[in-house]
Amino acid sequence: MRTHYDAGQERKVQRAAALSSAGRVVAGIVMFVLPETLPRGLGVDRGTARRATPLTRFFAAREAALGAGALYALRSGNDVRPWLVAQAVGDAGDAVALIAATRARHVNAVRGAALALLALSGVMGTTLAVRTLRR
Repeated sequence: MRTHYDAGQERKVQRAAALSSAGRVVAGIVMFVLPETLPRGLGVDRGTARRATPLTRFFAAREAALGAGALYALRSGNDVRPWLVAQAVGDAGDAVALIAATRARHVNAVRGAALALLALSGVMGTTLAVRTLRR
């Protein structure tokens, strides 16, 4: 529990949340436009990656929407925490799905594990941000 309010720390966290959310928007757009890139990067064959295009685009749209929602909340002065919690939940789901896909050998083991760790680091970073922000 925080004992005092630190406006400087909160501004830093808001900037980090804005950068991370903007990154989500960019990643979502790129994955939507180039949907085979993520599965191919995970070691999935070209045919399977092509067939997974609708699923990849669902994921891309979610990323872009969560990022855009957080950016809007930050710019309008609204509470960004619900958007950050949604981002953390999405990242946790991604990590679980990647771990399962890696264990089932549907994706390259090293790449799947690395992306799962990246998703888990997103969960941790976002959770810390939510705890730091007042509203």
